[in-house]
Amino acid sequence: MKKSLLVIAIAATAAIGIAQACTTAVYNNGDAHLTVRTMDWFGHDDAVVVGTGAGMTNTYSATDGVQTDSKFAAMKIESFKPGIVAEAMNEQGLEARILYLGTAAGTQFAADRAKVKNVDAANVPSWAVDNFDTVSDVINALKNVDVLPTKVCDLPNHEGECLYPPVHYQFADAQGNTAVVEFIDGEMKAYTEDGSAYMSNDPEFSVHLVLDAEKAEAGSTVRAYDRRLRAKTIVEDMYARDVTDNTKAKASIKAVAATVFAGYDQIDPYVNDVFPTLWTIHTDRDAKEWNLDRYDTWTVEHYSFDMFDATQAKRVVLGAHPQAK
Repeated sequence: MKKSLLVIAIAATAAIGIAQACTTAVYNNGDAHLTVRTMDWFGHDDAVVVGTGAGMTNTYSATDGVQTDSKFAAMKIESFKPGIVAEAMNEQGLEARILYLGTAAGTQFAADRAKVKNVDAANVPSWAVDNFDTVSDVINALKNVDVLPTKVCDLPNHEGECLYPPVHYQFADAQGNTAVVEFIDGEMKAYTEDGSAYMSNDPEFSVHLVLDAEKAEAGSTVRAYDRRLRAKTIVEDMYARDVTDNTKAKASIKAVAATVFAGYDQIDPYVNDVFPTLWTIHTDRDAKEWNLDRYDTWTVEHYSFDMFDATQAKRVVLGAHPQAK
């Protein structure tokens, strides 16, 4: 197996104390416009799925926040007790998601500038799908706001604490465009090349792109760069086979979820604890549909815009974990 010196160095110096394991892959070919994403974290996630109608008035930061009446209806997954929107898609097929990126990667949001409106880091996915329909529009809009670190309280394994978790984002649109956005040392970095279709966690995304350029091969570890490379390998094989039929592509992309799956009851050696895939979501951007597979239920949940009135300016709960109160 080919392992570059860069890969070896990452393995030796990766941050210790938290596993970074969420992974996503976007496919766009012929009639197939699909995404798969895992949510990996300690503990349990009730993960409430909601529909939000167009026309809702939203303020995206408590500190001089951007306020809009949403242009588009959207489906959103609200995770954990804080209700962080971890995954979102609007009626135009724009997807936005948030993943963990450690401070060791250099994550640092920009300073709050005078006369510039703010969006809290945890609200970026909602702000994006509420108001934009293309990746390029989201990137341009991000340049004109300040994204502020967001205090998040009572995450699993951090009950009673309020943290400022470092995060980064992936966006995809109906045309198949993708972008990864990070805030490194106070500067926004937006990556829109082909590699942005595949995302995981640490290190910063520019390093993942170096691994792509070096044609590094994926290892079998749960480290983020190995999980991303395994997902990328499967999707690239789908392109090589020219899988354009949507049904066949959906069957093929299941392999991505399988190869990045963190397990439900297995010790993660990097944190000496169980760090499971709490849920996996499959997105069909054309049909505007989700299939959500939770870690501890047997039924895969199906969600679509047919489940709520997209023209009504209100939030509707579409589904939740059976044990959610």
